[in-house]
Amino acid sequence: MRQYMDALEDMNTEAVEYIRGIPVVKTFQQSVFSFKGFHNAILRYRDWAYKYALSCCNPMRGFILSIQGMSIAFVFLFVLLLKLGYSSAALINPFIFYVIFTPLCVVIMNKIMHLGEAASLAKEAIDRIGNLLAQPTLKEVTTDKECIPTDFSVTFENVSFSYTDNQSQEKKKQAVNNVSFTIPQGKTVALVGASGGGKSTIAKLIPRFADVNSGCIKIGGIDIRNISSKNLMSYITFVFQNSKLFKMSLLDNIRYAKPDATIEEVNKAIDIAQCRDIIEKMPDGLNTIIGTKGVYLSGGEQQRISLARAILKDAPIIILDEATAFADPENEHLFQQAFSAITQDKTVLTIAHRLSTIKDANSIIVIKDSEIKETGTHSELIAQNGVYASMWVEYQKSISWKI
Repeated sequence: MRQYMDALEDMNTEAVEYIRGIPVVKTFQQSVFSFKGFHNAILRYRDWAYKYALSCCNPMRGFILSIQGMSIAFVFLFVLLLKLGYSSAALINPFIFYVIFTPLCVVIMNKIMHLGEAASLAKEAIDRIGNLLAQPTLKEVTTDKECIPTDFSVTFENVSFSYTDNQSQEKKKQAVNNVSFTIPQGKTVALVGASGGGKSTIAKLIPRFADVNSGCIKIGGIDIRNISSKNLMSYITFVFQNSKLFKMSLLDNIRYAKPDATIEEVNKAIDIAQCRDIIEKMPDGLNTIIGTKGVYLSGGEQQRISLARAILKDAPIIILDEATAFADPENEHLFQQAFSAITQDKTVLTIAHRLSTIKDANSIIVIKDSEIKETGTHSELIAQNGVYASMWVEYQKSISWKI
């Protein structure tokens, strides 16, 4: 049963992956190659379903033949007893009883069989849910031992972290290796570097999406493990690269950060985030439900709405993970105005590939191969003529490139 359920799970996963990737498949004309994985998953499921059906077929066939054979045997026995001189009056009642009881027995046994199959499926499902619930959770500090930060500076002290393989539970290659830096309260620090270097992992460790393997992260001198999850999340606003908007009204999406916010507070956040034009073109304004009746937002529009949500939360620590990824030349200036407003007097960690957006940061940290390679202001790093200087030269070439 476990192998059967595994095959079903693989087929469902491949189906979702195939459907999500249809635009890419069509663009690169790889329909046959892409369908191969989905097709193989279907074949694996077919094979296991066939084996499972065969394993049940012979016992079921034997059961049906035995029950029906008994019914036929009763008929022959009844005829034989009559020929031997037994009274038909004495035999008719037992005969009718067995003729009626036998089909009832088949119905009951069929129900027991289906019940057994359902119980087996339920047991496998419960085991899978149990494995999910058995995943270790982050240790929560007790109320009497919780510490409150005196300020909102962020400090990394010799932090190392590696992801864990879900199947083997073994640690993978370190995503963050012995990283130390401080973001003073009210200052902005930028992380730059090649993709896969560990920048986003560093950002996700601050709100404690996972615990570090060694070292510690502090807010206001307090280890974040000594701050309750509720309070920790109230201190931090995280603007993701791919911001998620839910299938609800724009008003509810923005209020997600602060459910009790007044309409005046929401409108103020909208104006600061420079997304009033988005609201005005919606058929029902703030009450427009996105994702229905053809109402969808572009990537840049979603990002600006998520900025309004972040502004409404008004947390003292802000983490921007590639927040300008969907900015186009027309609204990049609006993004910069919104960022200036949201980061005013806040402790900010920003990640960006567009180096022009972070050149005015108080400090720039260059991450390479999960480690800090360089630290300084834009002008200091340019003067060092190191990794950042090379990145700046390449960036200047990229923005001057023309077709």
